Amino acid sequence: MDGMQMQQSNTATCLGHHCTVLFGVSDTDVLHAETRKEKFQNPIGWVVENGCGSYSSANVEVLHKNYDGSYDINTFFLNPMLMQVRIFIL
Repeated sequence: MDGMQMQQSNTATCLGHHCTVLFGVSDTDVLHAETRKEKFQNPIGWVVENGCGSYSSANVEVLHKNYDGSYDINTFFLNPMLMQVRIFIL
């Protein structure tokens, strides 16, 4: 578990340094937690149902190519951004 936590931390740090490029936002967009939440919550799957918010595991914009607002097995894991993420974390 310690190794997985270290890998997760390293990946998060690496992606944090490149998130402005990945998401096409400015450096100031990532400085404050509230701004980050506002900018990124929808692309990474935040949904509110019956007044409760949570993250979807499949209906996520950054996981789909040409996302149309819903899960599509034919476009899942085909977002070109995922290839950039892979490059950034290697």
